[in-house]
Amino acid sequence: MAHRQEITLEGPHGKPILLDFRYEADSKNKPVVIFTHGFKGFKDWGHFDVLADAFAEAGFVFIKYNLSHNGTTPEQPNDFVDLEAFGRNTFSIELDDLGAVIDWVVETDAMPKSEKDTDQLYLIGHSRGGGLTILKAAEDARVKKIATWASVAEFGHFWTPEVMEKWKKEKL
Repeated sequence: MAHRQEITLEGPHGKPILLDFRYEADSKNKPVVIFTHGFKGFKDWGHFDVLADAFAEAGFVFIKYNLSHNGTTPEQPNDFVDLEAFGRNTFSIELDDLGAVIDWVVETDAMPKSEKDTDQLYLIGHSRGGGLTILKAAEDARVKKIATWASVAEFGHFWTPEVMEKWKKEKL
């Protein structure tokens, strides 16, 4: 049976990041997989727990987390209740959240170093989380492999060039 633990990280933008991780405790270094959910998603949706268990049984450390501004809270992790945070969400916040999770994986003692191999750090993203996974892998050399499931193909086609330029100037 997999070791499972849930923790709350301090998010880089003032909202907490709820995550859980699981692995088969055998003191063998395992590749680490970080899973990012999609738009209006959350870490415990649908089959994500089954997926996490399957990865743990296959010899990985599997981490899934709620983006800090996805509309859920640690107290209500499966309910869309924090509309203020959701309304302030940006791609930059989500990329920073994923970066904070990666930093935590590398630095944490909550998971014994004998169980994780941070030189084999992999990302999986679903839907919009797939797009975030691709962007994060391009900017973070610690990420060695990625997989996307039903990923968005692009982010920019919904907005005019003028809106995109305004966001760049305002660093949104």
